[in-house]
Amino acid sequence: MSKTIAVFGATGNQGGSVLRSLVERDCYHLKAVTRNINSQKAKDFSHLKNVTLAEADLDNKESVDIVLKGCYGAFLVTDFTSHFVKNREVEQGVNFIDKAIANNVKHIVFSGLENIESQIHEPCLHFDYKAAIEDYGIKQKDKIHFTSVRMPMYYQEVVGSVFNKAFGNRFLLNIPMDKEKIVYLMNVDDIGNCVASVFDHPELYKSQIIELCGDYMKVQDLVILLNQELSPLKVYFPGGSFNRFLFKYILKFPGVNDIRVMFDYFNYFNHQIKRDSDITKKLNPDVVNFSTWLKKNRTQIISNKTA
Repeated sequence: MSKTIAVFGATGNQGGSVLRSLVERDCYHLKAVTRNINSQKAKDFSHLKNVTLAEADLDNKESVDIVLKGCYGAFLVTDFTSHFVKNREVEQGVNFIDKAIANNVKHIVFSGLENIESQIHEPCLHFDYKAAIEDYGIKQKDKIHFTSVRMPMYYQEVVGSVFNKAFGNRFLLNIPMDKEKIVYLMNVDDIGNCVASVFDHPELYKSQIIELCGDYMKVQDLVILLNQELSPLKVYFPGGSFNRFLFKYILKFPGVNDIRVMFDYFNYFNHQIKRDSDITKKLNPDVVNFSTWLKKNRTQIISNKTA
């Protein structure tokens, strides 16, 4: 009999990748869990083999309880930026773990992150809350297998939110880090095979925090690569100090201070950051580097940026 795995956030970037990879395994029954099973994204999954749509909201304990019944495993991704409510993300994660234990779920794979406040002494809630969920899950090791996979910055984010038009074909890379610092990156679509491998080998990866990484390079080399692969676009790096000023005093959007603190951590604690390309390749031998991804998506990226 196939093991059942519930994939929460199935219509999102991470959840969708995990669902597609588990479908390809052809050895699991899958619950594609979303808050709205009538959305087009949810309906797109309905034709996939061994996939059942399920509706649940992490704020609704009863709906989570219903979905987890009969499941062997579950993938959980939480999102502070969808609501910006203090402590809500932690409550969602802790409640989820408790419901999983109550339903005799054997293995949770969680999309986690490290605690930043303990190192930089400023809160970075979308990191710190995930770290609190990680900590709680690992402590339940006598009751459930719990694995956290930590994603770095997505390739999609580099060519999206921190890659901004100046004028004409000239763009600014607004990463508030110094040019010699290392930035860790990964294609969000590659998380799926990593998580699937963790589910395939629970004894090997239980009670572990796995630091994922598809590629890494200095900020100055990132600028060179973007110019090489996205010509005729011209990409300029105005400098870490300018970008830090931008994030601290100029930019105004929900969560901007969280992003500022995150990049301060990436910059000033760069030597402490742990991301492991070797274990990533072990979990997903097909993980692509940033250059390959840029080549594959070059036409679409240029079209989006010059529209």
